[in-house]
Amino acid sequence: MIEEVAKIEEVVNKLINDRREVISFINVTPWWGGNEFGYTFDDDGNVTYPTANGIVGKTRWFMRNIIAQALSRDNFSEVDERYLKELGTLNNKSKITVRVIKERGDVEPHYFTKEEAACAFKRSLKLDKSICHNKDTLCNLGSLSPIDEYLMYFCVPRFNLVHLGQNGPEFYYYNQPARPRSIRIKVEVINNGASKEFFEFFKMSLIFTMKYMGIGRAATRGFGRFVPENQSGQSSLDEELGKLYSLLKPIIKNDEVRPLNLEKISRPCLFNYRNDNFLPIYGQNPIVYLIAIGNATLKVAWKRFEGKPYKDHGYNYHTWTLGLPRGQGRLGYSIKKEEDREKEDKGRRISYITLSPKCDGYTCEEIYLIPFIYEEEEAKKLIHRGKHDREKEVVKGNVRSYVEKALKQIKLMLSGGSDA
Repeated sequence: MIEEVAKIEEVVNKLINDRREVISFINVTPWWGGNEFGYTFDDDGNVTYPTANGIVGKTRWFMRNIIAQALSRDNFSEVDERYLKELGTLNNKSKITVRVIKERGDVEPHYFTKEEAACAFKRSLKLDKSICHNKDTLCNLGSLSPIDEYLMYFCVPRFNLVHLGQNGPEFYYYNQPARPRSIRIKVEVINNGASKEFFEFFKMSLIFTMKYMGIGRAATRGFGRFVPENQSGQSSLDEELGKLYSLLKPIIKNDEVRPLNLEKISRPCLFNYRNDNFLPIYGQNPIVYLIAIGNATLKVAWKRFEGKPYKDHGYNYHTWTLGLPRGQGRLGYSIKKEEDREKEDKGRRISYITLSPKCDGYTCEEIYLIPFIYEEEEAKKLIHRGKHDREKEVVKGNVRSYVEKALKQIKLMLSGGSDA
């Protein structure tokens, strides 16, 4: 009798394990999350954690894109209807459940407490931006005090932009990124009726998304990378992408897929556009990589890299492929609305290219450029208004040509000016 019960328990446990997996993740680049107010930290000093909805949403975005790229499709609605129905539709519940269990990381997530925010704020106002390209400072970030290390984030263009015009110390406290290796989560993935093939593809897509695409704010610029802790062995991006495609082919019932045109920067450099020189950054703190990535996406850096003055016409540099920047007043990029100019969309759009550093939470060693390129009607409505209210059409050919040119430009800048 005891043996029969043991066998039954073994069968039940196997069935449960076949439809359930728990993956432990830890952040290896700074996590710049957001609660209902868009803050990484709350009044009580608690850090926000990635949510199940956020993880599933970004994973679904990745799956939609990887399928569209593999099949050379631009119609996302068709991809959702044909291949992603098991993740739920307006009328049907998802057949996969994801739960997030919060755990402590290896270090304290904050750089400073709410009581110390005034000090961090005052220090930031006196910040000498020469530290952004000082070799000794960048090489010794790990030996800096937490507040001094935090101040280096103001060298990251996207981070600095968010803080322009903010004059309150509390805003600085709420919006500080959580430190690398400070956020650990267990992600439980449960199969509630999805096919085995789709469940495996979803799990691999979730891992790939967390590790290479990132979640939270500024994910396309290197923030929010989480790596799995309970997986044996190390595999390269190419190997993981190959496994992903092998899981995808049965889903789309097609053995011929169009692979992503990835680029890898093995020994990346930080371009100091103020002095037109490069600083090798191999094996340094993740923040240094965020600075390098941020600089490589700046329009002003593109101008200096090509030997042009700062005031050269910005219209000639197609950084819109890296996410449509918000317009300033009536100027800058926007999606044109023929019927009502006041309703033109000046908000951000996600970048066609994700820049992803490979890190362990202490140092980094490579940067991957991951493009998702597709034609879209909205891009054809993109306009740029410069001084004197001059309006110019931006996209005069196919989107792919602009994205590929941007990809080449970023690769050159992160490689120190060489094509190697």
